[in-house]
Amino acid sequence: MVVNFSNKLLWALYSAIVTAVGALASKKAVDGAWQFVTGDEPPEPNDPATPTSEAVAWVLAVTLGVGLSSVLLNRFAARRWQKFTGEPSPVRQVNLRF
Repeated sequence: MVVNFSNKLLWALYSAIVTAVGALASKKAVDGAWQFVTGDEPPEPNDPATPTSEAVAWVLAVTLGVGLSSVLLNRFAARRWQKFTGEPSPVRQVNLRF
């Protein structure tokens, strides 16, 4: 498959918009989940008055929520791209080995 520059640019814009909107929504969802579970507002992890355990728990919750939604939204965007264009998205393959 030959991917031209305009397809790469369109893909970059499309996936960036989908991911940005999704990240904002997932941050709101994590905030709401934190309030539901703890009954408190989300903490400010950089505030010295915030207990370390609460700051770490908050950072982990946000990281997990936003990271997971980012992966799912990128996969969603790639499927939609293929449906509309008939070609696989011009994503860069990343091979992680542990």
